[in-house]
Amino acid sequence: MTAPLSRATVRPKAQLELARRATPVRLRFAAVAIALLALLTGLVAALATTQRQSATSAAWQQAEPLMVTAQAVDTSLSDADTTAAASFLQGQRVEPPALQSRYQGDLTRAGADVAVAAREAGSDPAVAASLETLSTDLPVYAGIVQDFNFNERQASYPLAAAYIAEANNLMRTSILPAAANVYGTESERLADDQSQGVSPFLAIVAVLALIVLLVVLVLAQRWLSQRFHRTWNVALAIATVIVLALGLWFTVALVSQNSGVNAAQANGSRPVSTFTQARILALRARADDELTLLTQDSDSTYQSDYTSTAAALRHLLDSSASSGGSSASIELARAKAAFGSYAAVHGQIRHEDTAVHNLSAADELASGSGAGRLPLISSNLNSDLSSGITTSQATFDNTTSAAASDLDGLIWGLAIGAVLVAALILIGFQPRIAEYR
Repeated sequence: MTAPLSRATVRPKAQLELARRATPVRLRFAAVAIALLALLTGLVAALATTQRQSATSAAWQQAEPLMVTAQAVDTSLSDADTTAAASFLQGQRVEPPALQSRYQGDLTRAGADVAVAAREAGSDPAVAASLETLSTDLPVYAGIVQDFNFNERQASYPLAAAYIAEANNLMRTSILPAAANVYGTESERLADDQSQGVSPFLAIVAVLALIVLLVVLVLAQRWLSQRFHRTWNVALAIATVIVLALGLWFTVALVSQNSGVNAAQANGSRPVSTFTQARILALRARADDELTLLTQDSDSTYQSDYTSTAAALRHLLDSSASSGGSSASIELARAKAAFGSYAAVHGQIRHEDTAVHNLSAADELASGSGAGRLPLISSNLNSDLSSGITTSQATFDNTTSAAASDLDGLIWGLAIGAVLVAALILIGFQPRIAEYR
């Protein structure tokens, strides 16, 4: 007769049975948890990629073009104002055709660029008021200049001078500040987009998540191998390789994109801003000289403004040229030399006007067409600065578009890879779970 089982003998068997029943649940939980980790990691990495690519594309396709349009408005208006004053210094009853054509071209371009800026900006409240000011005051300015031209043709020079001074005052106190506000707003927006384009937070989180997922996969394979005496889990091994490949792709792509955005800022948008500011200052300096002669030194604010404007321009060119290392360095060096020539002619004009009191000689230096005269030297300076804007803008476009394309396909790769890894994880655990059925 068999002896009954003792309570000490039954308890271990019950515990073994409970452990046996609990193991599949634990395996399913581990499989689902690791699969969810893979999906979450893919989501975070995709979000980081989307954020960077969207910001980089916005800088390239929206903020920078609108900023360039705004600077074109500013420089066209500044040049129109300078050209209107220059025509008066010619001393002719009929406005010189070349200056008339240049003035009309400046106003036409400015009007077209304002329309483009309004269309691109939409209902953006940050620039809406400034764009409205430009649209409203430009026709008023053109009307004042038209009155100036009429009085000039009638040989009413004092009245013509008063009109051109009034037009210049409207330009400086209302129109140019409005254009500068649009430019400044878009410059800040571009800087913000570039900052978002290299934002490290989500990228760091994604890299850490990829590392954690990789470690978890390795540990899971090691535990399954020890627990079930299997040396190789093909599905989990493939999942590990995919995660490693995605991590390398993600890291290399973001490093390359980060480098591209920084290069675009250093060699593109920053020089564009420098050249734009320098061009506006150079045109303002020339207008100060012309208006000083036009008003026969009756308004001392023009030369006071020239002093501060020239100092700002010189500091801008010196500080930018000292940084070096960009594709715009040649244009900066040329512009610096051209401004040196401009400053020398300015000194001659001031000497003839105030020391010798030879107004006709000062007018000839300020409006003559030969070498060593202000129009040619100012045109050379303006050309160098304009060339710098064009070169830097091209550098920005090429570098930024390349930076955005560095991330092409990565979002889809991360999404598909994360789903595939999650599926492989579930497949990899399934045979071990099936052993308990």
